[in-house]
Parts: sequence; structure tokens; C-alpha cells
Amino acid sequence: MADDTSPPTPTPSTSSRADVFDQYMPVVLFLVLNSAFGLAPAIVAMTLWAVKAQVSRYRRGLPLGRVMPIIVVYLLIRGTLGIIYDSEDVYFGIGISAKALAALALLVSAALRRNATAYALPYLVPIDCDTKSHPEYRAATRRISVAVALIVLASVGFDTWLLQNASTNKFVLIRLGVNWGASMVTILGVGLYLDRRLRRIPGFPGMMPLVEHRLKDLGMNPPPSSKG
Repeated sequence: MADDTSPPTPTPSTSSRADVFDQYMPVVLFLVLNSAFGLAPAIVAMTLWAVKAQVSRYRRGLPLGRVMPIIVVYLLIRGTLGIIYDSEDVYFGIGISAKALAALALLVSAALRRNATAYALPYLVPIDCDTKSHPEYRAATRRISVAVALIVLASVGFDTWLLQNASTNKFVLIRLGVNWGASMVTILGVGLYLDRRLRRIPGFPGMMPLVEHRLKDLGMNPPPSSKG
């Protein structure tokens, strides 16, 4: 089922392991500069590195496409407002609000039977047309959209509470740890659920072979999944 009917993903020129560095370096810069010089320099450094990371991912061929300019504009606006108001509530509040809007958009898309997960999943793993047109695919991805939206809304509630009850550096560190853990559990749960549901579609090979195929496209060499 890994064929050319899925959106193409160019092979990047460098390993996507650089994403790990780009993911955590803005946090490190923010913590160090906020402690040493204050909020505004920390926001500047975090924003510039985050923009640099998005551009680097795009140049390496990761599946950002037309979304990358939107993300960059959002990061620049958020950083600018945070610096102007010199407020962690403004800077982080914009991010929390964006998460809430994304969750609501997922719920609306599921309610309108044009769920975003069904559209986005083929950009992450190679899904062929037969799978995408199958009722099981539409039903499974609709449920994923609702579940992920509810998890994100719960995260929004936690972030809001934490922002009001922790120092800026503690907020960044605790949110990073909690959100990372929640993201890993969510990704694992989504993968297991999709694997189980989509195997009802004739010819569907399972999620792991599709993930391995995409990782190879990204220049990585995962160990082959066991057959059985």
C-alpha cells in the first residue's frame, strides 16, 4: 500500500535527527537567557531559533509544504507581541490560544465529515487511494480527530493553570515534560488504534510497514518489522 498515490515526500539531504536538537535548543536558550537577561532577550532567541528550525525542516524535505510560511508568520507575530508587552502571559497565552483553536478546528472538521486527520495522515505515512476511500478509514480518522482534540483541550486547561501558578522557567520546563509525555502516549495510542481498525480494510499492511517506508524516505533506516 505504499504507492505513489500518497502526497510525495522529497528525500531530505540530512538526517532528521537534527530535529531533536532544533526542538530542544529554543527551550534551552529561553531558560538561560530569561534567567540571565530577562524575558525579552529570551523571547527573541526562542523565536529566531524556532523560525530557523522550521526553515531547516522545509529545506530538508520534511512534509511542511505550504504550512511552513504560516508557522513562520505565527512565530514572528507571537514573538513580536511578547516583546512589545514584555509579558509571559501574552507570549505563552498566544500559544495556548492557538492550541485551543486547533482543537476546535479538529472537532468542527470531524462534525462536518471533512475531518483533518483523514487529510493529514497521508502526508505522514503513504496511504493509497483504496484505503483513503474506504468507510473504515473515514470512520477511524474521524474518531482520531475527536480524541486528539479532547486531549489537546485538556492540555490547554493544564497549560493555563500552570501559567498562572508557576514561575516562567518552571512553566516552560514542566509544560515541556508533561506535553512530551502526553504526546508520546497519544501517538502510541493513535498508532495502535489505526493499526487495529485499518486492518479491516482488505490489503492494508499495517501501520508499522507504512511508518518504515516513510522513515526510509526521510533518509533513516529503521529495523524491519517482524512478519507474522
